[in-house]
Amino acid sequence: MKKRFRIYLIIAGFLLMMSMSGIVTAAGLANAWTERTPADTPFSGVMFSKDDSTVYAGGSQIFVRSWNGDKHWWGWSGTIASMSADGNYVISAVDTHIHLIDKNGSELWIVGTNTPVRAVAISSDGSLIVGADDSGNIFSWGTKDESRGMIKTDLVKQIAISPSGTLIVVTTEAGITYFTGITYFTGITYFTPQLTQIWVDNKSGSLESFIEISSDSSTVITSGGNRVSSHTSSGVLNWRKDVTQNAIIDMACSDDCTTIVLGSQDGNVWVLNQLGQVQWKYQAGSWINGVGVSHDGSIIAAGTLDRNLYIFNQAGQLLAKTRTDTVIQPRSVAVSGDGKHIVVADQIALYGFELVGVPEETSRETYTPSTLFSTTITTPVPINTTLPITISSTKVTTLPVTTSTPKSALNPCLAIAALSGLLFMVKRRNN
Repeated sequence: MKKRFRIYLIIAGFLLMMSMSGIVTAAGLANAWTERTPADTPFSGVMFSKDDSTVYAGGSQIFVRSWNGDKHWWGWSGTIASMSADGNYVISAVDTHIHLIDKNGSELWIVGTNTPVRAVAISSDGSLIVGADDSGNIFSWGTKDESRGMIKTDLVKQIAISPSGTLIVVTTEAGITYFTGITYFTGITYFTPQLTQIWVDNKSGSLESFIEISSDSSTVITSGGNRVSSHTSSGVLNWRKDVTQNAIIDMACSDDCTTIVLGSQDGNVWVLNQLGQVQWKYQAGSWINGVGVSHDGSIIAAGTLDRNLYIFNQAGQLLAKTRTDTVIQPRSVAVSGDGKHIVVADQIALYGFELVGVPEETSRETYTPSTLFSTTITTPVPINTTLPITISSTKVTTLPVTTSTPKSALNPCLAIAALSGLLFMVKRRNN
């Protein structure tokens, strides 16, 4: 009998260890807050400020809030808009006008263009603003509304400004354009802040739709169709590869561009290194509508057309997964610089998640450079550039949504109760 009691005691102790282990290793996403858009119009495009304190979302109206909610405002059209990395300025285009807005939602100045604006960008500190209209004109301004330059190019698809503020990269319908520096190069095109053209690539076609620039402004990553390219800030091609089987829907890069994350229509999350080598891929089974990555590349997020949000570590191990209420919007997933917070927008709400717990490791499919392939390029999903009518600012009440951390498979209270009962029985028998 004593032997039997010892066995029971060992089993109870084992169950208790398992339950405690479950608590330690469990990981998940806790829903910190949820914001609904006015009249349930969808958000479009999200980002964090560099210090992770401020969240920006575009759409029919711009929405800006601090993570803890003490700063919170709506207003202005956000269909063609962006926020400076320091979180102090927002730039918005409405029809033929560009508005500069401060961090509290107040307009600082407004300038007009010849035809409707199709793209805008703002530097990290807000000191340089660039816009392009439907006539192929590109304009640059300083924060105080002073004109810096103007040039006519092909119709612009996207604009990016380097963290240093010295390099402007523009993707156009005919290729990529770069603006910076002092020396003229042939190939892809660069411009200075004064829009002096120094380098142009009209050989690569018009595939490129996404631009990422490293924090030291030395590397430019572009992608579109199923192709990804890397250039130096002087226009030297580092590499160019066809990676995905279908069109790339979104791209994100770590600060140093050593971790390149792609989401594509083939249902895969792809992660490349700085040499363009595929490190791993994850088959989600549905279009990857949005991707995001932390500053150091340690945390990666991907949102799918079928409402799933996946969180991975840099090695491709799945850390957490949750679902949104409706379809996750294209290019509407962002990860904070420290990897602790994730923002994702679906058709009716913006969610702020916190990554909690110690993640468990799961297997993933690893690829080597030899598995890269070239395929027929598929036209990517077009970016909507329709300019809406500005809607007046509307106060929105935060709606809490419960998305709890996954519980341990075994309730520790039960194991503790079982162990206590057995100890009581042992003590009683011995007495």
